[in-house]
Amino acid sequence: MKTNLLCKFICQITLAFLLISNLSAQTTKVKGKLLDVNGNPSKDALVGIVETPGANGKNFVSTDNKGNYSVTLTKPGVSYLLFSIPSHSAIQVPVFNTKDKEITIDVQLSPYKYKDTFDDVGVAGSFNGFNISSPERMTKLDNGTYVFETKTDLKEIKYQLCRITANNRTINAPESIRFEPDSSGDYRSIMEVKNGVAKIVFDPSKLLMSDKSYNIEFVNANFEKKFFQYNEAALKTINDASTKLMEHVNAKNNIETFSYDAGNYLTDLLGKIESEQNEEAKNYLKLIYVSFVNYRVKDYDFEKAENFYSSVPVDNIAWDLMPSAFSAYYSLIPRHKWEKIQEDFLKNSKSYAIRLSVYNQKLGNAKFNNITEELKKLHARIKNEYPDLKEAQDMLKRYPIESKIQIGAEIPDFEVASIDNNEVKYSKKSMLGKIYLIDFWATWCGPCVGEMENLHNAYKNFKDKGFEILSLSLDAETNDVIKFRNGQWKMPWLNSFIGNPEGRKVAEKFEVIGIPKPLLISAEGKILETEMNLRGSSLENTLKKYFP
Repeated sequence: MKTNLLCKFICQITLAFLLISNLSAQTTKVKGKLLDVNGNPSKDALVGIVETPGANGKNFVSTDNKGNYSVTLTKPGVSYLLFSIPSHSAIQVPVFNTKDKEITIDVQLSPYKYKDTFDDVGVAGSFNGFNISSPERMTKLDNGTYVFETKTDLKEIKYQLCRITANNRTINAPESIRFEPDSSGDYRSIMEVKNGVAKIVFDPSKLLMSDKSYNIEFVNANFEKKFFQYNEAALKTINDASTKLMEHVNAKNNIETFSYDAGNYLTDLLGKIESEQNEEAKNYLKLIYVSFVNYRVKDYDFEKAENFYSSVPVDNIAWDLMPSAFSAYYSLIPRHKWEKIQEDFLKNSKSYAIRLSVYNQKLGNAKFNNITEELKKLHARIKNEYPDLKEAQDMLKRYPIESKIQIGAEIPDFEVASIDNNEVKYSKKSMLGKIYLIDFWATWCGPCVGEMENLHNAYKNFKDKGFEILSLSLDAETNDVIKFRNGQWKMPWLNSFIGNPEGRKVAEKFEVIGIPKPLLISAEGKILETEMNLRGSSLENTLKKYFP
């Protein structure tokens, strides 16, 4: 009897091992053609693999001289193929590696959609660290072309044009001889430098323009075709809702007054959920519906959304396709349930994008509230689960266990440029001898703007006693701050922009994980006060201790 039981146990283990081995060894082979808008192959055409939404592509392969490509997927679950050609809008197509199969996907791309007028053409490149947040402005000539010159010791420079496409993507220049992919589906232009001067010329008449739409043909890939069509319809509506929401907020309107009219989209979506026979596709459509809670859509049914969310298993592949639906649910449920939901996803979800977002939120909360023991537990847990994942290691660096930004500690070295005069620099050294407030903020941050009256009153009452403010903006562009200061709040103190990649290193040094983040600094460069002691009515009461 014991022998039979032992054999049965061994057989079960062997079967389980074989099933797991087959799952991990499964491959999906994808082949096809990638052509430009005119139906021609491109020597710079590439097909890459994007493993999670929002990530960059990798393992790119080139097409041959007829536009043919071949890619093999080995990662189980959902991946995306990224199809790109210079001067064309890249496309991502989901592919499901759930069993061994071979499919064909033929793609013909369409050109970028450009703005009707080019009022503010910018350029970013190796000459400015690819600072796309604050690109160099190109000068328009009488012949309609745009020019930018810069001195450099480099033999060649790489660059991208900014602010010319309808969706504000950074793209290659149309007349470039050589290109370099940037892993997102766009390309960088490459030009040789002559006599130490790089002269970049952009001629709008050379832009590839066409009203022709992209075209995709699926062969033996009905599953991929269905999901792609659902995804395209959803993205079109989501992008429109997002654009209108931002326009509403940028016009200084209260977000509570915003309402988006999606027409018949939600009604049609509910009909598709009801009629869809494929369970995976049905789950995906449910999560699309859930995600629209973020856009304040008219006639949105919150009860249906909550039921949809709860009915999709945590380990279902639909979450890989719509990870944004996970955080959308945060606004649909009581807060006391959120902790359990997070733990369910950490234990059972197959989407590491969701798991990492949960860990990121937990780390941020523990760091913000200075809960050291919780930080230690999270660090150990993440290191154990993701010992080799770069995104996880970067997250741990962002939220260190031991904080260097605390009362009594010396502030890190920094140097930033004045918004009002780029030649003027503010630094730890230049500010010695003054008691001053460093304020990390942004124009899009409601609580930051809400502190403006307090900051202005404090500056007015204490500036003659030696008090100074250094505001460091984390906006997308310098112009956002300039426009803001031309309005109600003039901010007549020291101002700098740190929203670019180089500037954000300053925020990282100061462990900024949320704004507003005010710090009161002593004349010796040490932290006197932090956070809530420097907000609201507490600001002036705190300053009275140092400026009696």
